[in-house]
Amino acid sequence: MVEAFGGRLRRSAGRVAMFVCGAALFGGTAAAQTIVLNQSAPQVTDTTLRAGAYANTNYDTQPLVTRRSTDPDFERRAILKFDTQNTIPQGARVVSATLTLTVRSGLGTAGQTRPIQAFRVTQAFQESDATWIRRQYSENWNTPGGDVDVQYGAGYPSNVAGSRVTFDLTNLVQRTVNGDFGSRYTRLLLADSGPAVKESFREYYASEDGTASRRPTLTVVLGTTSSPPPTSPSTSTLKVLHWNIAQGYDPDGQPNIDRIAGFIASKRPDVVSLNEAMKYSSTSSHCQQIADRLRALTGQTWTYHWIQKWGAASGEGEAVMTRLDVDATDDYLLTVQRSVAMLRLTVNGRNVSVFSTHLDHQSSSTRLTQVRQLVNWASSQPEQRIIAGDFNSWPGTTEINEMARTYNDGWAVARSAGTAYSFSGNPDGNTRNSRIDYVWSSKGATALRVLRADVYNASDSQGRMSDHNPLMLTYQVQ
Repeated sequence: MVEAFGGRLRRSAGRVAMFVCGAALFGGTAAAQTIVLNQSAPQVTDTTLRAGAYANTNYDTQPLVTRRSTDPDFERRAILKFDTQNTIPQGARVVSATLTLTVRSGLGTAGQTRPIQAFRVTQAFQESDATWIRRQYSENWNTPGGDVDVQYGAGYPSNVAGSRVTFDLTNLVQRTVNGDFGSRYTRLLLADSGPAVKESFREYYASEDGTASRRPTLTVVLGTTSSPPPTSPSTSTLKVLHWNIAQGYDPDGQPNIDRIAGFIASKRPDVVSLNEAMKYSSTSSHCQQIADRLRALTGQTWTYHWIQKWGAASGEGEAVMTRLDVDATDDYLLTVQRSVAMLRLTVNGRNVSVFSTHLDHQSSSTRLTQVRQLVNWASSQPEQRIIAGDFNSWPGTTEINEMARTYNDGWAVARSAGTAYSFSGNPDGNTRNSRIDYVWSSKGATALRVLRADVYNASDSQGRMSDHNPLMLTYQVQ
């Protein structure tokens, strides 16, 4: 039960009220800087732990839930991790740190609140692996339901949809930023400490929600005696998502474009590589439909470059799409009716050339020729170069080995660093029957560093969206 966690609520004294973000604080000369963390991985990761018959079920991408029950099947807790390691300098002074959750639904009399306690999680976990039993990969919690120490905050969410609940986590974030716990990631578990009744059920929007204002948000106000702490202006992240969208139809033959756009929006990439994207006419295409839907979902303008696989004006082709400003576009035709699309961007002052391709599905020798053509043509574009696509071949084959001579396989790099993540039952990151989709970076792209790789389950509440799972690489651009 929750009381077994023990501990007393800790509160920091001597808070300074913040009136203007990023401006001087009233009553002194200290400046303040506000850090807002609410972007899904790597800034925020989260999931729900459920006991009983569901103790081995992972609930990543679903709403967060807290509930207290005497029946283990209904007992649920939420765990969250915020990246305070890469966003806040070690030892920075934390004026305040507030966690805000938005209620999605709840039970009980209208307006009824529940007591929720916030505990520090003492072990690393992965949102795509974590269950009541397991914390990551094949590693279990020492105590089922999450390894925690003392309580650091409390909140009282109502059951009114759209209402917000806040937790004062200043002490926890300050100690985390100081390095008191080793890792400087802020990890916490939320558990209901009230009576064990069904009215304790509370559901909250998760980090994958398409509306930023509803996601779990950690707002940290930093203080200093002179200027705001540095925030590593010499580095920036770039998230590249690749997906073969199967000509716009799910495996049951139903149109899937709206579902695909919604999924892409939920992952918040900067650049998207699309294979098997159809164009029917000058006014009707998958890319335009997806771009329009992404604009509606994200509030940002998305642009793209598409090329039909043998250069025709319509049909099936490959595309690169982005929410960032585009410096240049280009494309190239490979042998045996295959093509490459390219967008060039500027990220953190660096040229970044992103390519999308789809190699032949029948012949290894044809794919080998196409890889050589691809690498040769891509070399005419400036570094930093990233190539994404369905290569129709698994690691270790002749054509993949040829590609690996001059490009780094993003999934393999992340896996060797322990930052490659996939959904339950898919530990090898297979994108179809095996791992045939890739995001590569040139070995000459010295300003790119792989932070993590994610393979997502291409399923939603309606079933599979495509016969391929999407793959996303997160890079640091130095």
